[in-house]
Amino acid sequence: MDYNIFQCSVVGYKNVLKNSNSQDYLDYKILENAIICAVADGHSGEFFKYSDVGSKLACQCAINILEELINMDEDNILELLEKGIIQKRVFDQWMDLVEQDYKKNKPIVYKPQYLKYSTTLIATLITDKFRLYLKIGDGDIVTKSNDSYKKVINTKYKKIVDSLGRYDSYKNIIYYIEKNSESQVDSIILFTDGYENSFENDEKLYESLDITMKKYNKNIFSKELLKIGYKDYLKDLSKHGNYDDISIIFII
Repeated sequence: MDYNIFQCSVVGYKNVLKNSNSQDYLDYKILENAIICAVADGHSGEFFKYSDVGSKLACQCAINILEELINMDEDNILELLEKGIIQKRVFDQWMDLVEQDYKKNKPIVYKPQYLKYSTTLIATLITDKFRLYLKIGDGDIVTKSNDSYKKVINTKYKKIVDSLGRYDSYKNIIYYIEKNSESQVDSIILFTDGYENSFENDEKLYESLDITMKKYNKNIFSKELLKIGYKDYLKDLSKHGNYDDISIIFII
C-alpha cells in the first residue's frame, strides 16, 4: 500500500484538570495488501466508568473483523453489510470482550454492565480494490481528493448520539463502501468529535487538516517537526475549544 500513517491522541483539558485518563482510543494495522484504522471515543461522566476500556475494545474488535474481509469481493461484503452481519459481528465480539473484562473484577453473579463501557466507533479498511468505512456515534471520517475535502458519513445534525453499549446498537452502525476504480482518494482522516468541535465550521477544520498534511509531505525535516509539535497543538485545541479528548489518524 502507498499510504503512510500519522496519528496522535491527547488527554482533553477537562480530564487534565480532573487528573483523569483519556476516554479515547485509536489503533491501526498495516498489512502487505491493506490498512485498517479505528478510532473510538468512550462516553465521559461518572456513570460510564469503564468507557476508556470500552473504546479500546471497540478498536480491537473493528480491526479484527475488518481484517477478515481483506480478500473478499466487495460485492459480497456489501451484501453482508446490507444484512447487518458485519456490524453484528463487531458488536458481538465487543460484547464478549466487555463481559470478559467485567468478570475479571466482579463476582460471577453480577450481570455485565455494558452501558458503562459505552463508546462511539469509526473505522476504515483500505485494500487494493476497495475502501470500507464504518461509523456509530459522533467523530468523523474525512477524505481528500484533488484538494477537495468531504465527510464520508455525515451525521453532524443527528440529534441522538449512538454508541456501542445499548442492546442491538449494531443496527445503528452506518457503513459506506466504494471501489478504488470508481473514485480516487489521496488521504483519509479519522478523528473523534473533540477535534471536530474545536473549529467554528468545516472550512476551518479542513484548513487545519490541510496544513498538517502539507507539513507531513513537505520534507523530512518538516515531518519531524510536525511529529514533535503536533501533540502540543492538539492540547492547545482542547484547552481553547471544548476541553475534550482528541484522537486523530491521518492515512496519507
